[in-house]
Parts: sequence; C-alpha cells; structure tokens
Amino acid sequence: MIGVLVVAHGDLGKTLLESIAIIAGEVQQADAIGLHHGDSPETFRAGIKEAVESLDTGEGVMVLVDFFGGTPGNEALKCLPRENMKVLSGVNMAMLLEVVVNRAFMSDLEALSQLALNSGKSSIQDLNEVYKKMMEKAGN
Repeated sequence: MIGVLVVAHGDLGKTLLESIAIIAGEVQQADAIGLHHGDSPETFRAGIKEAVESLDTGEGVMVLVDFFGGTPGNEALKCLPRENMKVLSGVNMAMLLEVVVNRAFMSDLEALSQLALNSGKSSIQDLNEVYKKMMEKAGN
C-alpha cells in the first residue's frame, strides 16, 4: 500500500489524519510531521526523510504539504528526487480522504496523485454560489 505523510505547520497534519479517521476509520501506514516554533529546517527535513523511509513498503509514499512556498513544503522538496515519492501541496480533507480510501485499490502513485489533486481542487467551492444555484434550480 502507498504510504501517506502529511507535512505541515504545527499540528495540522496530525489533526487532519485524526479527522479522516472519523470518516474512514483508523488510517494505516500514515504519519504526520509538524513544524513547530524553534525547529531547525535541517532537523525537520531529517524527520521527513525518516518518516518517508519508514512508510515506504515498496509502493511509494504520497507526501501532502500544507501550502506551496512554506517551510514544510520547501523541506519536503529538498528530499527530492527520490524514487516512489510524490509531493503535493495544498492538502485538504477531500484530498487526504481520496488518498486514504483509494490507495487500498491503487498501486500507481502517479494515478493516485492525480486523483488527489482533482479531488482537492474540486472540493474548494463558494458555498454561497452553490446555495444560490440550488435555489434557482428549485425555482425559489
């Protein structure tokens, strides 16, 4: 199974995994690394490398970072190139859920990453606009 590592500021990654567990049950072969005040980039990067190594059982590891350009993403980027490691930015619940659920049926890291990107992007909506369209469709 493809491993999952969430790399983010603070405890965001840990909290995302805990939240996904409410929906999908206990999340296996996954971990989170959080950057906290005072952490050195070198130590943080070493933690990422160690987690990736422990999560990779042969099918690779999906690394999901909080946002592009931040220290967690930059340090994950410095771990590349590494075979069977895909790094995506902008992690959200929809993206993470897609990865956690579908990796049980998929061993293609690239295909899973595309699924994750599509799900993450499509889940970002202006709900006021969604509501307005629903009301228009209902004739209200």
